[in-house]
Amino acid sequence: MTFDSLVNQIDYIDIKEQNDEEIKNITNNSKLVEDGDIFVAVAGTLSDGHKYIGHAIENGAKTIVYQSDIDFKDGINYIKVADSRRALSDISNILEDFPSKKMTVVGVTGTNGKTTTATTIYYLMKEIYGNATNIGTDGTFIGDERSDTSNTTPDIYILNKIFNQSLEKNIDHVVLEASSHGLVQNRLNGIDFDYGIFTNLSTEHLDYHKTMDEYFAAKMILLDHAKKRIVNIDDPYGKKAKEKFQDAITFGKESGSDYQATDIVKNEKTTDFKVNGVDFTINSIADYEIYNKLAAIATLNNMGASLEEISQKLKVFKGLPSRFQYVENDLDKNIIIDFAHTPRAFEAIFESIPKDVKTYAVFGINGDRNTEFRRLIGNACAKNYVFAVITTDDPKFDNYEHITDEIAAGIDELGGKYERIEDRLEAMTFAIKKANPGDYILMLGKGEEHFMKYHGNEKTPYNEIETVQEAIKNQ
Repeated sequence: MTFDSLVNQIDYIDIKEQNDEEIKNITNNSKLVEDGDIFVAVAGTLSDGHKYIGHAIENGAKTIVYQSDIDFKDGINYIKVADSRRALSDISNILEDFPSKKMTVVGVTGTNGKTTTATTIYYLMKEIYGNATNIGTDGTFIGDERSDTSNTTPDIYILNKIFNQSLEKNIDHVVLEASSHGLVQNRLNGIDFDYGIFTNLSTEHLDYHKTMDEYFAAKMILLDHAKKRIVNIDDPYGKKAKEKFQDAITFGKESGSDYQATDIVKNEKTTDFKVNGVDFTINSIADYEIYNKLAAIATLNNMGASLEEISQKLKVFKGLPSRFQYVENDLDKNIIIDFAHTPRAFEAIFESIPKDVKTYAVFGINGDRNTEFRRLIGNACAKNYVFAVITTDDPKFDNYEHITDEIAAGIDELGGKYERIEDRLEAMTFAIKKANPGDYILMLGKGEEHFMKYHGNEKTPYNEIETVQEAIKNQ
């Protein structure tokens, strides 16, 4: 594409044309720039892309998009815009020829359940429509081929390339997790969403969004841009979403839901329920999994699949690694790995455990969470009579002692019990040894994240399942 052709299709404040090279790719990462690319200088929360314009030009950028005043260099094209992030998405959509318009696109947003809901939809789309793509916390899956992604919701130029790679493989069904950060930062701007799903909303990311109203508004960006909206009507914010979008399709356990789970029966490791008269069995006893599956059921049914077909496929779906995942052992103890890392997620998993056994939880809290977040997780442990073993989980720029003090304050507030053990392997070994046969030991927070952030955002390799297995061997 030529420079003249591009600027005729976008909004800009000013332009400076100094070369006529063909434009092929766009990025906001100066390290990824190749010869002839457009570099977009985005002012982010941690760094300002305007500082890396020189590096981008050294790597071959021939066009710079910017919003703050900069110095010009001969031979380089410049486009000044009001919002660099918005320009990044607009230009990417143009360069990649709006691939999402050629696909069935599902977006999933909410505090908890995004990954499980999206992966269930991905599984069902593969089973029913032949193949699918999934983009989210656990990486990108184009068909069965996996690759890493830097964020739950990657930047738009990365998404558009994934869409086109999918189309090249004749895959035209895609599901992606829409984080609140990604929505507010226009990473999803211009994507043609056929379905927007809202799972729930609870305390998280208030360091970024400041208030729950702002957090909710961020989530609603997805629904505002979706052709069909599907919401959890049992969630208080789901009710607000339904009030905002009266045509929204609803799911839940409450009477009156479009997709209501009734006649719920928990078995040893499975749960049975009915939806609109059709029998379903899922391979989990976690209460929240019913909601995740209802969201997927509603989505696929609206795509045209019958409830009976969806039921058959779900019955053999084993679920996701690190989502209420049982770890085999010969100790007769229920050792579970789960990615739960928010107060509501802790509550939900505790509520799913049988009440006639003792529950232990091994966990830490990220260094970028606030005092209230940590206090609420401490509260959740105490009021559900869970013995907490407080250990390490991504301290980042904070430290273990300070994080633990804030969690412990929430436990002490309601008279709960806990132990502090900084080393995660030692903490797991302690909890498993302390538990009796039949008890539940929950390893929470890390899941499929194969790293630990001890110093800022620097990643140190770590594997949760391997650590749990070592702790079992230590008994």
